[in-house]
Amino acid sequence: MQSLTSSQYHFILRQARNVMNGHTNSADEDVLAAVVLMAIERSEGLTGAVSDELKRTIRLMDSVRNKEDYDEFRERLLLYVRPMVEVTDKDIKKLFPKVKNLRMPKFAEAVRKELTYLGWNDPGTNRKYFVFEEGDGLTGLYGQFRPSGKKGVCSICNGIDETGLFLTETRHAGGETYTKRGNYICTDSMACNRRLDDRERFDQFIKSVIR
Repeated sequence: MQSLTSSQYHFILRQARNVMNGHTNSADEDVLAAVVLMAIERSEGLTGAVSDELKRTIRLMDSVRNKEDYDEFRERLLLYVRPMVEVTDKDIKKLFPKVKNLRMPKFAEAVRKELTYLGWNDPGTNRKYFVFEEGDGLTGLYGQFRPSGKKGVCSICNGIDETGLFLTETRHAGGETYTKRGNYICTDSMACNRRLDDRERFDQFIKSVIR
């Protein structure tokens, strides 16, 4: 079975929501046909060479007219998603060897299918942690996190939600000077993942805080 990444899954779901909203907001059959065609073409184009099986599933969005239809389509599409690998306590110790007593949330496989990255807040240390797949392994990153208490645009998912300033500190050669880099991102990493429909945006964010 051809597999989808989490971000591809969320991208296709966004197209399905466009179809659902089209049926809610318009009764013009020509307009609706154009919305459906565009949604299907975008979804099939995202995944490169689409298998016939996945193509048939994607084209089921033609019948998405309400929330019930959308939920059924989402469950069908979820079968094709490759979950993020399970991150173990051993992995965490390896990724963050200098951090003691670090507690990481556990996610079932169904939830990991929605994750491009694993992110969580540690209010005790005012830090946010990230774990994500890169190449054939896992990469970890943490930085200071200061919740803003108000809504803003997230640098990762590009959505609008409660955000905070994520700040990293890079030591220069010799260890005497540091550079701080930061961006505003979602406080709720799970909600952020569910809006993230382009992995490249996440990669760009990571580059922006570690370069």
